[in-house]
Amino acid sequence: MGNALKEQGKLEEAIEAYNKALAIKPDYAEAYNNMGNALKDQGKLEEAIEAYNKALAIKPDYAEAYNNMGVALKEQGKLEEAIEAYNKALAIKPDYAEPTTTWAMLSKTKVSWKRP
Repeated sequence: MGNALKEQGKLEEAIEAYNKALAIKPDYAEAYNNMGNALKDQGKLEEAIEAYNKALAIKPDYAEAYNNMGVALKEQGKLEEAIEAYNKALAIKPDYAEPTTTWAMLSKTKVSWKRP
C-alpha cells in the first residue's frame, strides 16, 4: 500500500502506511527502507537516514538500504560518508548496479573511492 501511494506522489500517506505496517510488524526492514525513500523524496534527509539505519539494524545485509543511505548522504554533501555506504552495499552485493553507477559519477569529483 505504501509503495503504491509513494508512486502516486502521495508521500505523507505513504509514510503513514509504512508506519501502520511497522506497528503491526516492527521488524519489517523493507518498510523502514521504503519510508526512508519517501522521506528523502520530501527532502527530509536526516529522517530518511534514521529510517535507513533502522532498516539496517534489523537487516544488516540490506544492500539497498545502504545504497539509499548513500544517496541521502550524497544529497547532504557528505560524500565520504556516502562512499562508505555505497562500499557497504557493494560488499554485500558486488553486482549491484546502482552504487556502481553512483561510483562512476563520484569518480569525476575530487573524492577518492576505492571499490571493495
